[in-house]
Amino acid sequence: MSRDVLERILWSLSVDRFSKEKFREDSQKFLSRFPIDEEGVRMILEFDVKAMQEVGVNPMLTLGYWIEMSPDRRVSSYNRKLGSESAHSASIKG
Repeated sequence: MSRDVLERILWSLSVDRFSKEKFREDSQKFLSRFPIDEEGVRMILEFDVKAMQEVGVNPMLTLGYWIEMSPDRRVSSYNRKLGSESAHSASIKG
């Protein structure tokens, strides 16, 4: 799996309105445009920000993706998804 591809997808879903709309309409079709393996697709669809960070994805990209696209956009939920043992957390206290 390419960390760079994951980062490009997350960046797109964080800042590009067209990408956000297409992802919400049909996430599988949207992701099929990218050279991403099944594990990468799983991480994105399940909002597995911890796994993304463990493969080297920039924590600020995972946070931006979470805030823009997650069904539960609360930072506290993002922090719980990362788990307390994460040394890579990009989080805001509070």
